Order: sequence, then structure tokens, then C-alpha cells
Amino acid sequence: MSTITEADRPTQEQVRRARLRAFGATDFRTAPPAVDYSQFTDAELRVARDEVLNALAGPDATEEDAARADAIAADVERRNQVTETTNARRQKLAGLEVVERWRPQPTNPNAPQSGPSGQPGPPSGGDGAALEIPADWRAQFSKGANDYRASGMRGSHEVLNLPNATDLRALVTTTTNPPQPTRRPGIYTPYTAPLVVADLLDQQNATSNVIEWVIESTFTNTATEVAEGLAKPESAITFTVQSATLALVAHWIPITRQAAEDDQQLVGYLQGRLSWGVEKRVDTQVLTGNGTAPNMRGILNTTGIQLQAVATDGMLIAIRKAITKTQIAGYPPSGVVMHPTDWEGIELTRDATSGVFLFTRDPSSLASPTVWGLPVVATTTTAVGTALVGAFREGATLWRKPGVRILMSDSHASNFTQNILVLLAETRCQLAVYAPPAFVKVS
Repeated sequence: MSTITEADRPTQEQVRRARLRAFGATDFRTAPPAVDYSQFTDAELRVARDEVLNALAGPDATEEDAARADAIAADVERRNQVTETTNARRQKLAGLEVVERWRPQPTNPNAPQSGPSGQPGPPSGGDGAALEIPADWRAQFSKGANDYRASGMRGSHEVLNLPNATDLRALVTTTTNPPQPTRRPGIYTPYTAPLVVADLLDQQNATSNVIEWVIESTFTNTATEVAEGLAKPESAITFTVQSATLALVAHWIPITRQAAEDDQQLVGYLQGRLSWGVEKRVDTQVLTGNGTAPNMRGILNTTGIQLQAVATDGMLIAIRKAITKTQIAGYPPSGVVMHPTDWEGIELTRDATSGVFLFTRDPSSLASPTVWGLPVVATTTTAVGTALVGAFREGATLWRKPGVRILMSDSHASNFTQNILVLLAETRCQLAVYAPPAFVKVS
């Protein structure tokens, strides 16, 4: 804003009228704090600006002066913005031209052309035909619009018929105006098999990196009846100390720092998937781990577990015989693990004569899968044709230190300078099978 000259400065009478008009002040009484500067003329606003600048520069400046300065500055910015917007609209409007195009009239190729106001129109079309427009086109348009409104604005109605005029509307298509894609909220998670094998086991927190346990190797039971005065027989028990180091199960995914900061939902999704992946691997190791470091030794590969052949009995009968073996060993079984294909074969077993399901007469009654009174865990962790019957909580413990941890860091290679973070999920665990005879492998 340029400095005003003495000629531009308003008189005292003009200032007094401006104050009366803005906030009702009389004469030269000090104005109240709330002043409507939008009522000031540009000249009056410049005077008010200079006055408050002088007041702020003096030693007696007050909070009221500061408030007035803020209000004046806000109104000056508002006016400048309005002026800039108005100038832009004027420039845009000045650069626009109204162009009308007319269809040629094929019945009168040599007639002179005319525009909508009767003035000579543009040259004839490529075929030399004349152009024509009804003289009462405005009345036709008004009547057509009124008729459409009278019909309740339903259906379609001819508002204006201009047979010789080109349609000025542009056809809107999905190419000229691409639609916005519809995105499903969240992130679609592929099917994740339930993690249930480890849930069958007793689980404890480890306090060291090595798990050590003692098992009974042999028991020679010589208990018998003894006559009075005779020596009692001696029995014998031998023990074996076994140990295993905690196995580390882990994996990671890289993500840029920007993606981690801008999409917390994505970070949460990745953490969930990493955590599930670790638990899935633990579930597999508990059942089928081969024991070769750094792998855990799963129950199916543990020395000393009992075996039951399917042979010609079929899976259903073989499982029942396996239950008997655990009971004879002194361990009441608590569950059965098998492949979904084998479980399907059991449920679909039919009587050869009547065709009735042998396993159940009412498929809707299978609220929870059980066989011979034991819960069934159907999982792809085990192979088709192999099942496991056992007293899971009494026969083994899954030791953990701690549970699944999710870590994030950029301390790897050049990740720090490249703004790359690493999401890491890991857990330390080990399986201790205390009583191998408590488990029977059916195959």
C-alpha cells in the first residue's frame, strides 16, 4: 500500500462520519475495541492504518492498539483478495467469446444465413447450405420449460426444437470424464488357516535360553504281595535328562518411512500379517519339526511316541485304536489332529446298503467337530493320511520367551539414508515332550 498524500487524507468531518457509521462513536471519543472496518472507505481505512501504526510506535501502545492493528490488517488482506479475484474474473471474461454454430438447411442451399438476432451469420457449411433459426425461439423455449414443470418434471419433454442448430452440448463419456474408482475399505486379507495345534499344548514362559527336563526311561515294577516276615521286592526306575535350546522364528518386511508415517492402517496390517506368519511357523514346527538345528523337533518326529497303522481298518477305526493305546499308557487323550481331507472322509462315510451317513444321521448337528468323543483339529499342517492322537497338555509343553514381538528400525545397510524402515516379527520357543507314549501317530 503506497503512502497517501495530503490531498488524499480525509477531513476531520469525514473521519467523524465514518466512526458514527461504523460503531456509533460521537465526535472524537475513543472508539470501543470492536470496530467494523469493513464499513470504512479505502481512504478512511488508510487513515486508520496510519493512526494505529503511529500508536504502536509510541511508548504508550496498548493491547487495544494491537487489537485494532490486527483488525485493520485482516480487512486490508480481505479487500486485496477480493480485488485480485475480481481482476482475475475480468481478465478471464474479457478473453471469452460466444461462438454459435448452425446446421445448414438442405432445402434452401442458396438462402442467406442469419444469426439468432437476425444479423448475418457465419459462412455456409461445407455443402453450401443455408442456416436458419426460428424467430420465436425464446417463446418456444419458455413454453417448453413451463410444460415440463407442469408435468411434474417427470419423463422427457421437448423444451425447444431447433432443427437447424448444432447441439452445443458436449457428450460426456467415461473417457472425457473418467469416474473415480471405488475402493473397498481396508485391505483384503487372504484366507489364513486357523492356528490351533499349539493351542492344544500346555504353554509356559521360559526364563532361560535352554529348556531342560527329566523323563522316566524305564520302570521295573515288582510290586507284589509279601507274607509276614519275608523281604519285600525292589523295583527300579531310570531317568534321562533332556534339553533343547530355544529356537528363533522370525521374518521381516521393508517399508519406507513415508509410507509408515502416512498410512498407519497399512502398518497395522503388516504387523498383523507378520505376527500370523510367525505363529503359523510355530504351529508347523510343533507338529512336524525335524529337530535339525535350528528347527524344533515336532511331536510326530519325537522318539518314543506310539504308532498305529491305518491298514485296512480305515482312519476312523485306526483313531479309535490309537485312543486305546494312549489310555493303556496311562494318559487320557485330549484331542485328534488330522488333515481336512481325512476328516471329510470320516464324515462322509455311508452305509453301503442304505446310503445313510454312519458318522451322523443329521449333518446339521455337527456344531463342533468331534470323533469318539474327542475334539478334532482339521489342519493342513499335517499330511493327508496322517493323524495324531494324544494327551497334549499332559504329554508336552511349549516354552516361549517371550511371545511374538514386533520391532521397527532403520539400522540396516543404507536404510537410514534411504528412509527405509524394517518391520520385524519374531519369537523364541521350544517344544518339550515329557511323555512320548502319551501320543500316537496314526498313518
